[in-house]
Amino acid sequence: MFIKNEQRRLSYQMLVFDEVINKGSFTAAAEALGHTKSAVSQYISQLESDLGVRLLNRSTRQLNLTLAGQKLAKRSEQLVDLLSVTLDELKSLEQAPHGRVSITAPHAFERNIVTPLVAELCYEYPNLTPELVFTDERLDLLAHKLDIAVSVGPQKDSNYNAIAIGKLDSILVAAPRYLARAKPVSSLTLAEHHLVILPWQHRAVLTAGLGDSLIFDSDKILRVNTSISAINSVKSGVGIGLMPSIFIKDELDSGVLQRVLPEIEGEMRAVYALHSYQKQLPLVLRRFVERLKLAFAQQTKMKPLL
Repeated sequence: MFIKNEQRRLSYQMLVFDEVINKGSFTAAAEALGHTKSAVSQYISQLESDLGVRLLNRSTRQLNLTLAGQKLAKRSEQLVDLLSVTLDELKSLEQAPHGRVSITAPHAFERNIVTPLVAELCYEYPNLTPELVFTDERLDLLAHKLDIAVSVGPQKDSNYNAIAIGKLDSILVAAPRYLARAKPVSSLTLAEHHLVILPWQHRAVLTAGLGDSLIFDSDKILRVNTSISAINSVKSGVGIGLMPSIFIKDELDSGVLQRVLPEIEGEMRAVYALHSYQKQLPLVLRRFVERLKLAFAQQTKMKPLL
Protein backbone atom coordinates (compact mmCIF):
# COMPACT_ATOMS: atom_id res chain seq x y z
CA MET A 1 0.00 0.00 0.00
CA PHE A 2 1.26 3.48 -0.84
CA ILE A 3 1.97 5.87 1.98
CA LYS A 4 0.83 9.50 1.67
CA ASN A 5 4.09 10.87 0.26
CA GLU A 6 4.11 8.16 -2.39
CA GLN A 7 0.45 8.88 -3.24
CA ARG A 8 1.27 12.55 -3.77
CA ARG A 9 4.14 11.58 -6.04
CA LEU A 10 1.99 9.04 -7.86
CA SER A 11 -0.69 11.61 -8.72
CA TYR A 12 1.75 13.91 -10.47
CA GLN A 13 3.46 11.00 -12.19
CA MET A 14 0.06 10.02 -13.59
CA LEU A 15 -0.49 13.57 -14.86
CA VAL A 16 2.88 13.45 -16.63
CA PHE A 17 2.01 10.01 -18.01
CA ASP A 18 -1.30 11.36 -19.37
CA GLU A 19 0.54 14.24 -21.07
CA VAL A 20 3.05 11.87 -22.68
CA ILE A 21 0.20 9.77 -24.07
CA ASN A 22 -1.71 12.79 -25.38
CA LYS A 23 1.36 14.42 -26.95
CA GLY A 24 2.75 11.16 -28.32
CA SER A 25 6.35 11.78 -27.26
CA PHE A 26 8.53 12.68 -24.29
CA THR A 27 9.80 15.77 -26.09
CA ALA A 28 6.34 17.24 -26.77
CA ALA A 29 5.19 16.42 -23.24
CA ALA A 30 8.27 18.09 -21.79
CA GLU A 31 7.56 21.28 -23.78
CA ALA A 32 3.90 21.33 -22.64
CA LEU A 33 4.80 20.74 -18.98
CA GLY A 34 7.86 23.00 -18.85
CA HIS A 35 10.22 20.12 -18.01
CA THR A 36 13.26 18.73 -19.75
CA LYS A 37 12.90 15.57 -21.78
CA SER A 38 15.10 13.69 -19.31
CA ALA A 39 12.92 14.83 -16.38
CA VAL A 40 9.77 13.52 -18.08
CA SER A 41 11.53 10.25 -18.84
CA GLN A 42 12.56 10.00 -15.19
CA TYR A 43 8.96 10.59 -14.01
CA ILE A 44 7.73 7.73 -16.18
CA SER A 45 10.56 5.44 -15.06
CA GLN A 46 9.77 6.22 -11.41
CA LEU A 47 6.09 5.52 -12.05
CA GLU A 48 6.89 2.13 -13.59
CA SER A 49 9.24 1.35 -10.72
CA ASP A 50 6.71 2.34 -8.05
CA LEU A 51 3.96 0.28 -9.67
CA GLY A 52 6.22 -2.62 -10.53
CA VAL A 53 4.96 -2.85 -14.14
CA ARG A 54 6.07 -1.68 -17.56
CA LEU A 55 3.71 0.92 -19.01
CA LEU A 56 5.39 1.81 -22.29
CA ASN A 57 7.34 -0.03 -24.93
CA ARG A 58 9.73 2.64 -26.20
CA SER A 59 11.08 2.81 -29.73
CA THR A 60 12.82 5.51 -31.72
CA ARG A 61 9.63 6.50 -33.55
CA GLN A 62 6.68 5.81 -31.29
CA LEU A 63 5.45 4.85 -27.86
CA ASN A 64 3.30 1.74 -27.46
CA LEU A 65 1.21 1.15 -24.35
CA THR A 66 1.38 -2.20 -22.62
CA LEU A 67 -1.82 -3.74 -21.23
CA ALA A 68 -1.03 -2.22 -17.84
CA GLY A 69 -0.28 1.08 -19.55
CA GLN A 70 -3.67 1.07 -21.26
CA LYS A 71 -5.46 0.59 -17.95
CA LEU A 72 -3.43 3.28 -16.20
CA ALA A 73 -4.00 5.62 -19.16
CA LYS A 74 -7.76 5.51 -18.51
CA ARG A 75 -7.25 6.24 -14.81
CA SER A 76 -4.83 9.05 -15.59
CA GLU A 77 -7.34 10.62 -17.96
CA GLN A 78 -10.03 10.38 -15.26
CA LEU A 79 -7.67 12.06 -12.78
CA VAL A 80 -7.05 14.96 -15.16
CA ASP A 81 -10.80 15.31 -15.79
CA LEU A 82 -11.52 15.28 -12.05
CA LEU A 83 -8.97 18.02 -11.43
CA SER A 84 -10.41 20.12 -14.27
CA VAL A 85 -13.96 19.74 -12.97
CA THR A 86 -12.84 20.62 -9.45
CA LEU A 87 -11.12 23.80 -10.62
CA ASP A 88 -14.15 24.77 -12.73
CA GLU A 89 -16.49 24.25 -9.78
CA LEU A 90 -14.32 26.36 -7.47
CA LYS A 91 -14.06 29.07 -10.11
CA SER A 92 -17.83 29.06 -10.65
CA LEU A 93 -18.39 29.41 -6.90
CA GLU A 94 -16.16 32.45 -6.84
CA GLN A 95 -17.96 33.94 -9.84
CA ALA A 96 -21.44 32.61 -9.01
CA PRO A 97 -24.24 34.86 -10.28
CA HIS A 98 -25.82 36.98 -7.59
CA GLY A 99 -28.06 39.98 -7.20
CA ARG A 100 -31.12 41.17 -9.12
CA VAL A 101 -32.33 39.41 -12.27
CA SER A 102 -35.49 40.79 -13.84
CA ILE A 103 -37.55 38.85 -16.38
CA THR A 104 -40.89 39.61 -17.99
CA ALA A 105 -43.09 37.19 -19.90
CA PRO A 106 -46.74 36.80 -20.93
CA HIS A 107 -49.09 35.41 -18.29
CA ALA A 108 -49.47 32.06 -20.05
CA PHE A 109 -45.73 31.34 -19.71
CA GLU A 110 -45.82 31.61 -15.92
CA ARG A 111 -47.05 28.26 -14.64
CA ASN A 112 -45.28 25.59 -16.68
CA ILE A 113 -42.29 27.38 -18.18
CA VAL A 114 -40.78 30.54 -16.69
CA THR A 115 -41.43 30.07 -12.96
CA PRO A 116 -40.04 26.48 -12.82
CA LEU A 117 -36.93 27.59 -14.74
CA VAL A 118 -36.28 30.53 -12.42
CA ALA A 119 -36.82 28.24 -9.42
CA GLU A 120 -34.08 25.93 -10.76
CA LEU A 121 -31.71 28.88 -11.17
CA CYS A 122 -32.42 30.05 -7.61
CA TYR A 123 -31.59 26.59 -6.31
CA GLU A 124 -28.37 26.55 -8.33
CA TYR A 125 -27.42 30.13 -7.44
CA PRO A 126 -28.80 30.90 -3.96
CA ASN A 127 -27.64 34.53 -4.03
CA LEU A 128 -29.92 35.50 -6.91
CA THR A 129 -32.71 38.01 -6.32
CA PRO A 130 -35.15 37.39 -9.20
CA GLU A 131 -37.98 39.71 -10.15
CA LEU A 132 -40.68 38.26 -12.41
CA VAL A 133 -43.17 40.49 -14.19
CA PHE A 134 -45.98 38.61 -15.95
CA THR A 135 -47.99 40.72 -18.36
CA ASP A 136 -49.32 40.39 -21.87
CA GLU A 137 -48.16 43.95 -22.56
CA ARG A 138 -44.78 44.42 -24.19
CA LEU A 139 -42.66 46.24 -21.65
CA ASP A 140 -39.61 48.21 -22.73
CA LEU A 141 -36.46 46.66 -21.32
CA LEU A 142 -34.65 49.86 -20.43
CA ALA A 143 -37.69 51.80 -19.23
CA HIS A 144 -38.63 49.01 -16.80
CA LYS A 145 -35.05 47.93 -15.97
CA LEU A 146 -35.53 44.42 -17.31
CA ASP A 147 -32.84 41.89 -18.19
CA ILE A 148 -34.90 39.56 -20.40
CA ALA A 149 -38.29 39.88 -22.04
CA VAL A 150 -40.04 36.80 -23.41
CA SER A 151 -42.07 38.08 -26.33
CA VAL A 152 -44.43 36.48 -28.86
CA GLY A 153 -45.09 37.50 -32.44
CA PRO A 154 -43.44 39.96 -34.85
CA GLN A 155 -40.99 42.28 -33.14
CA LYS A 156 -40.62 46.00 -33.79
CA ASP A 157 -37.29 47.18 -35.14
CA SER A 158 -35.19 48.21 -32.15
CA ASN A 159 -31.70 48.13 -30.71
CA TYR A 160 -32.60 45.06 -28.65
CA ASN A 161 -31.24 41.63 -29.49
CA ALA A 162 -33.81 38.91 -30.19
CA ILE A 163 -32.96 35.25 -29.53
CA ALA A 164 -35.34 32.80 -31.24
CA ILE A 165 -36.86 30.38 -28.70
CA GLY A 166 -39.47 28.46 -30.69
CA LYS A 167 -42.94 28.74 -32.18
CA LEU A 168 -46.48 28.60 -30.81
CA ASP A 169 -49.33 26.96 -32.65
CA SER A 170 -52.96 28.11 -32.31
CA ILE A 171 -55.88 25.66 -32.10
CA LEU A 172 -59.61 26.05 -31.55
CA VAL A 173 -60.88 24.68 -28.23
CA ALA A 174 -64.06 24.72 -26.15
CA ALA A 175 -65.40 23.22 -22.95
CA PRO A 176 -67.67 20.14 -23.22
CA ARG A 177 -70.48 22.06 -21.48
CA TYR A 178 -70.46 24.70 -24.22
CA LEU A 179 -70.37 22.14 -27.02
CA ALA A 180 -73.25 20.22 -25.42
CA ARG A 181 -75.64 23.17 -25.60
CA ALA A 182 -74.38 24.94 -28.74
CA LYS A 183 -75.16 24.16 -32.33
CA PRO A 184 -72.72 21.88 -34.16
CA VAL A 185 -69.43 23.58 -34.99
CA SER A 186 -68.18 23.66 -38.57
CA SER A 187 -66.14 26.02 -40.68
CA LEU A 188 -69.45 27.39 -42.00
CA THR A 189 -71.03 27.94 -38.57
CA LEU A 190 -67.97 29.12 -36.58
CA ALA A 191 -68.90 32.79 -37.05
CA GLU A 192 -72.30 32.06 -35.43
CA HIS A 193 -70.74 30.82 -32.19
CA HIS A 194 -69.64 32.68 -29.09
CA LEU A 195 -65.92 33.38 -29.38
CA VAL A 196 -63.38 34.42 -26.75
CA ILE A 197 -60.93 36.82 -28.39
CA LEU A 198 -57.68 38.40 -27.25
CA PRO A 199 -56.54 41.81 -28.57
CA TRP A 200 -54.02 40.33 -31.00
CA GLN A 201 -56.62 37.84 -32.32
CA HIS A 202 -58.96 40.46 -33.76
CA ARG A 203 -60.05 39.05 -37.13
CA ALA A 204 -57.26 36.49 -37.04
CA VAL A 205 -56.92 34.34 -40.16
CA LEU A 206 -57.50 30.60 -39.73
CA THR A 207 -56.31 28.08 -42.30
CA ALA A 208 -57.56 24.62 -43.19
CA GLY A 209 -55.60 21.70 -44.60
CA LEU A 210 -56.41 22.44 -48.25
CA GLY A 211 -55.33 26.08 -48.00
CA ASP A 212 -58.83 27.43 -47.37
CA SER A 213 -59.06 30.26 -44.87
CA LEU A 214 -61.66 31.91 -42.67
CA ILE A 215 -61.74 34.79 -40.21
CA PHE A 216 -61.89 34.24 -36.44
CA ASP A 217 -64.76 36.65 -35.81
CA SER A 218 -68.38 36.66 -34.71
CA ASP A 219 -71.18 38.94 -33.53
CA LYS A 220 -71.00 37.11 -30.19
CA ILE A 221 -67.62 37.99 -28.73
CA LEU A 222 -66.15 38.07 -25.25
CA ARG A 223 -63.04 40.24 -25.34
CA VAL A 224 -60.35 39.61 -22.72
CA ASN A 225 -56.89 41.11 -22.33
CA THR A 226 -54.77 38.19 -21.05
CA SER A 227 -54.19 34.63 -22.21
CA ILE A 228 -55.03 33.27 -18.74
CA SER A 229 -58.36 35.11 -18.82
CA ALA A 230 -59.08 33.64 -22.24
CA ILE A 231 -58.26 30.10 -21.06
CA ASN A 232 -60.39 30.46 -17.93
CA SER A 233 -63.28 31.92 -19.90
CA VAL A 234 -63.26 29.03 -22.35
CA LYS A 235 -63.01 26.51 -19.49
CA SER A 236 -66.09 28.15 -17.95
CA GLY A 237 -68.10 27.34 -21.05
CA VAL A 238 -68.41 30.87 -22.43
CA GLY A 239 -67.46 29.95 -25.97
CA ILE A 240 -64.71 28.87 -28.37
CA GLY A 241 -61.16 30.13 -27.99
CA LEU A 242 -58.00 30.15 -30.11
CA MET A 243 -55.19 28.90 -27.88
CA PRO A 244 -51.59 27.66 -28.14
CA SER A 245 -51.73 23.96 -27.27
CA ILE A 246 -48.64 24.23 -25.05
CA PHE A 247 -50.60 26.26 -22.49
CA ILE A 248 -53.65 23.99 -22.30
CA LYS A 249 -52.02 20.56 -22.51
CA ASP A 250 -53.29 19.48 -19.07
CA GLU A 251 -56.83 20.64 -19.86
CA LEU A 252 -56.83 18.77 -23.18
CA ASP A 253 -55.42 15.60 -21.58
CA SER A 254 -58.02 15.66 -18.80
CA GLY A 255 -60.95 16.52 -21.08
CA VAL A 256 -61.65 19.88 -19.43
CA LEU A 257 -61.17 21.34 -22.92
CA GLN A 258 -61.73 19.70 -26.28
CA ARG A 259 -60.26 20.60 -29.62
CA VAL A 260 -62.75 21.96 -32.13
CA LEU A 261 -62.29 21.63 -35.90
CA PRO A 262 -58.87 19.93 -35.70
CA GLU A 263 -58.31 20.54 -39.41
CA ILE A 264 -58.25 24.30 -38.78
CA GLU A 265 -55.36 26.20 -37.16
CA GLY A 266 -54.36 29.77 -36.49
CA GLU A 267 -51.01 31.20 -37.52
CA MET A 268 -47.77 30.00 -35.97
CA ARG A 269 -46.28 32.72 -33.79
CA ALA A 270 -42.55 32.99 -33.06
CA VAL A 271 -41.29 33.34 -29.49
CA TYR A 272 -38.21 35.42 -28.67
CA ALA A 273 -36.06 36.32 -25.68
CA LEU A 274 -35.16 40.01 -25.96
CA HIS A 275 -32.18 41.60 -24.24
CA SER A 276 -30.13 44.79 -24.48
CA TYR A 277 -26.65 43.37 -23.78
CA GLN A 278 -24.19 44.27 -26.52
CA LYS A 279 -21.79 41.43 -25.78
CA GLN A 280 -22.32 37.94 -24.42
CA LEU A 281 -25.18 37.50 -21.97
CA PRO A 282 -24.22 37.08 -18.30
CA LEU A 283 -24.00 33.45 -17.19
CA VAL A 284 -27.34 33.27 -15.38
CA LEU A 285 -29.20 34.78 -18.34
CA ARG A 286 -27.47 32.41 -20.77
CA ARG A 287 -28.58 29.51 -18.58
CA PHE A 288 -32.13 30.84 -18.51
CA VAL A 289 -32.30 31.22 -22.30
CA GLU A 290 -30.76 27.78 -22.92
CA ARG A 291 -33.21 26.11 -20.56
CA LEU A 292 -36.10 28.12 -21.96
CA LYS A 293 -35.32 26.76 -25.43
CA LEU A 294 -35.08 23.21 -24.10
CA ALA A 295 -38.29 23.44 -22.05
CA PHE A 296 -40.12 24.94 -24.99
CA ALA A 297 -38.87 22.21 -27.32
CA GLN A 298 -39.86 19.46 -24.89
CA GLN A 299 -43.38 20.78 -24.46
CA THR A 300 -43.94 21.47 -28.15
CA LYS A 301 -42.12 18.26 -29.20
CA MET A 302 -39.83 20.20 -31.50
CA LYS A 303 -36.03 20.19 -31.76
CA PRO A 304 -34.48 22.93 -29.61
CA LEU A 305 -33.23 25.95 -31.55
CA LEU A 306 -29.46 26.38 -31.62
